[in-house]
Amino acid sequence: MADKTPEQSNESRDSGEGRDDSSLFFATVSKTTLAINKAAAGAGVLGLLGFAGLFAVAVVFFITENFFLAMLMVSFALLVYVTGAELAKLFLSSVTIFFSSKHVIARAAYLQETLVPLRRFLQIRMDATGHVKLGPIQAGAIARLPDNPLSRDIQAILERDQASDYVEYMAHAYYVECHELYDYSSAHLEFVAGAMPLFGLIGTIVGLISMFDSLGSEVTVEYLSPQLALALKTTLYGAVFSSIYKIIASRFDQRLKALDYDFETFCRALRVLIETETKVEVRR
Repeated sequence: MADKTPEQSNESRDSGEGRDDSSLFFATVSKTTLAINKAAAGAGVLGLLGFAGLFAVAVVFFITENFFLAMLMVSFALLVYVTGAELAKLFLSSVTIFFSSKHVIARAAYLQETLVPLRRFLQIRMDATGHVKLGPIQAGAIARLPDNPLSRDIQAILERDQASDYVEYMAHAYYVECHELYDYSSAHLEFVAGAMPLFGLIGTIVGLISMFDSLGSEVTVEYLSPQLALALKTTLYGAVFSSIYKIIASRFDQRLKALDYDFETFCRALRVLIETETKVEVRR
C-alpha cells in the first residue's frame, strides 16, 4: 500500500481523532472565532453601510455635545469600515494578545510549542553579535518532540528522501496564517489611530465655527471660555482614542516580530535536522 502524503495524514487525523487543542488558546476565547480570512480583508459594502450608520449616531452625540461618545462611535465606525463584520473577531484577537502568551492561530501555536524542545535539543543560543548558534549534535541522534500535527509532519517528511525540498514549505504553512492575522489586525488599528486625531480636529473646527457664528456685539471671556472648552474636547478625545488604538496595535507588532523570529529559528533548526540525519520521535 502506498504511503500517505503529510496532507492526507493530517486530514485523517483531524477527521478521525477529534483531538481537542483548546489548551493552546486563551481559556475564554474559541479558536474558531479568531480567524480573519482573506475574504474579510476588504470590508466592501457592509463596511461602508456600517460606517455610515455608526457615523450618523456619532453626529447625533456631537450635536447634543456628548463628545466622548461621539468620538467613541467615530472610532467604531472606522473599525467597521476596514473590518466589516469581523469587528468582533478583531476585538477577541486583541483581548487574547493582551492576556495570553500563546498565539491565536492553532498552527502558529504548534510552531511555538514545537520550537521549545527543538531549542533544547539543538542547544540554540545567541552569541555576542546577536547571531543564532547551534551546536553540537551527533549525526543520527533522536529528537523528541511533543505530539501535535507539526511534529508528526516533521517526522513523516524526514523519513522520506529529498526532505529539504519540502520541509521549509511545510513550516511556512504553519506560519503564514497567523502572520496574516497579526499583519491585518495591526494595519486596521493603525488606520484608526492615524484617523482619530483628524476627526478630533474636524470636530473642534466645527465647534469653533458654530461658536463664532453665534457671537454678538458684546463678547466677554466668561462667555467664550465654556464654548471654547467644549470645542476643544473633540481634539482631546481624538488624541486619547488614537493613543489607545496605537497601544493595541503595538502589541500585535510585538507578537508579529516574535513570530518572525520563531519561524526563522525553526527553519534553521529543520535544516540542521536534515543535515545531521536526525530521527524525530513524537511523544504520545
